[in-house]
Amino acid sequence: MEAEVEPQLKGLFTGPFYNHYPRDRAPGEYLAPAMNHVYDIIEREGPFDAVMGFSQGAALACAMIAHHAKTHQEPLFKVAVFICGAAPFDSTGNEVIPEPSAGGDYPIKIPTTNIVGKQDELYPSSMHLSRLCEPSKMEFYDHGSKHMVPFDVKNTEAMVAAIEASVQKALKGV
Repeated sequence: MEAEVEPQLKGLFTGPFYNHYPRDRAPGEYLAPAMNHVYDIIEREGPFDAVMGFSQGAALACAMIAHHAKTHQEPLFKVAVFICGAAPFDSTGNEVIPEPSAGGDYPIKIPTTNIVGKQDELYPSSMHLSRLCEPSKMEFYDHGSKHMVPFDVKNTEAMVAAIEASVQKALKGV
C-alpha cells in the first residue's frame, strides 16, 4: 500500500513509498495479505537462503519465519538480517509476538543478524525483535544512530562483519 516516507528518511530518497500494512497500529487483517504477497514472491522466484528486512520489512520477515516454523520442520530461510525492526505480530495480526519466558523456546531459531540504532524511535521494538531470536545463533550490532541504515565506512564494515558471521553460522548448520 502507498505510504508517506518515514520522517527520518525524508529527503534521502525519492518515492513512491510503500508499507506492507498500516504503520503505528496492529496490522490485523492486513498481515495475511502481506505475508501472502511475500510467499507468492518466494514461490515464483525462490527459494531464497536469506532474507533482509528494514523496519516493517524486518517485522514481517520475523513474523513469517516464526509462523512458518510452527507447521514446518524446514525453515523458511537459512539466515535472516533484521535492521531497525518494528514489532513483529503473531499470525492474527493483532498481538505482538511475545518474548519467550526464561528457558522458553525462541520463535526464531535460524542464525540472525540484528542491527539496531540506539537513537531510533523503534529501538524498543528492535530490541524486542532481537529477544525473539535464539541467542547462540544471533549476531547483534548497534550502529548508534536513528531509524536508518548508516552509510559511513565504520558502521558499514561492522554491519557486514555481523552479517558474514551469521552467514557462516548458517553454512555450518549452527
